[in-house]
Amino acid sequence: MDLMQASDKGKYRDCLDIAAQMKALNIPPTLATYTALINAAANDGRWLDGWAILDDMISVGVKPDVAVFSGLLKFVWQVVGKMNELSIAPNANIFSSIIRRFLYHDNIELAVQYFYSMKERKIIPEVQIAQSLVADVAQFGYPRLALDLATWFEEHSIRRLDHTIWVRCLIASGEALYTDGVVSCWTKVVHELKMKPGEAICLSVLDTAARSGLPDLATDVLRVMKLSGIQWREYHFAPLIEAFCHDNQFKEAFQTLDIMRTTDGLDPLPETAYPITDAITDTETLDSAWATVEALQKDGTNIDVVVLQALIKASVKLGDLQRAIGTYKSLADYGVSADLIIFNLLLQGCVSATHRTLGDLLLADMKAAKIKPDQDTYESFISLCLTQDDYEDAFFYLEEMKAAQFHPSQTIYETLVEKCIVSSDPRFKVALEELQDQGYKPSPELRHMVRTALGQESSVTSKERDTIALDPVAIDGAARRFIETGGVEGTVELPKEQIDGSSTHRNSLPS
Repeated sequence: MDLMQASDKGKYRDCLDIAAQMKALNIPPTLATYTALINAAANDGRWLDGWAILDDMISVGVKPDVAVFSGLLKFVWQVVGKMNELSIAPNANIFSSIIRRFLYHDNIELAVQYFYSMKERKIIPEVQIAQSLVADVAQFGYPRLALDLATWFEEHSIRRLDHTIWVRCLIASGEALYTDGVVSCWTKVVHELKMKPGEAICLSVLDTAARSGLPDLATDVLRVMKLSGIQWREYHFAPLIEAFCHDNQFKEAFQTLDIMRTTDGLDPLPETAYPITDAITDTETLDSAWATVEALQKDGTNIDVVVLQALIKASVKLGDLQRAIGTYKSLADYGVSADLIIFNLLLQGCVSATHRTLGDLLLADMKAAKIKPDQDTYESFISLCLTQDDYEDAFFYLEEMKAAQFHPSQTIYETLVEKCIVSSDPRFKVALEELQDQGYKPSPELRHMVRTALGQESSVTSKERDTIALDPVAIDGAARRFIETGGVEGTVELPKEQIDGSSTHRNSLPS
């Protein structure tokens, strides 16, 4: 067995024995001899021996080359320092080995640093190293950097990255909502590489298209999904509608909702049309949206009920209760009727406007339409009662809400407690106790109000006690006779009709 064979098999001891025999025979070592010894020492993990061999070859006048340092790359920092000391420039193989080692230990920063060192030296990395680096950078959540590295490599190398690398860049860009990366990678993956991404990737791209207002991208994703055999769902269209609304393209958004229901048999959720409400930020935009509705109706396009819900919600948000009620009154013109969602939106408007009378009329309409209230209905009406000076009905509807098996929220209890405190109503203690019995923890603001109220109450009671102690109140004759006779004298005949002290009748919410 010669020295090269022993080195290739990783038999370091055999290499040393062969080297000793060569020395005994006065055979001078060559560059190949030292290279084989260093490789054997490196493979055996003997870094001290490796460096000793390097020092020996330098001392005898044998100049090391790149192949020698390749064997010592497991001792990367020492190797790089020695190469710099000897002014030996690393080649692509050396750089690739260094980068591979850093990637193995998830040291992305140094791996990228050496990659850029290759760029500065105009050294093209091996395709396997480029792919590993780009994939790891993308996985660690740096899509912009990953895309830059991938683009640079393909611009300067005759080799092409594997298609899976571009898919990873697309996934990372979608997760980070990196718009430029999503657009670029989608074009690369779908239109150049002719790939069909799965539903999860498509949803990520749709989300980016929605947030960035890119309806063309969203429609292209839906097209690819259709070609891939993925059945369209309601949540696939929602990002498209949001993308349209991002630039106030209400006509396309309204038409999409109609297509969903009439063509694909999908029932849009109210949340699907929320982007319409979000896009309407002023009266001018609301007027524009209504103009679009009227134009579509004239053209024979159905106006989906969720569109009208969104417009009512926008009117309430803008404080335009009159327009919201006007929409409610004209629902029949669009072939729809008011549902629970619309009634709840209108009641919220009544709360904002403190319009109790209108709230009562809406409750009457709900009862006539046989629409059962839900949690939001009760809470809105209780809040409406608490906007009035006479808020006695708030307690009535709170009890009715609990009887209907709804769990009042902490907000409702805190609003009730605050109203009682402001109105100097001692029932705030009962409401506060019930709030805590429900498992809620009073907010810091409410606790401050309660402490203040209890402090004032204690102060007033103390003053009253002082007054009574200083100025006793005289008992008149009738009262004295009542006490002395045990309650027989000093009374008058009671009326025959009994008075039970119950409160006035209130209209219950429709059941």
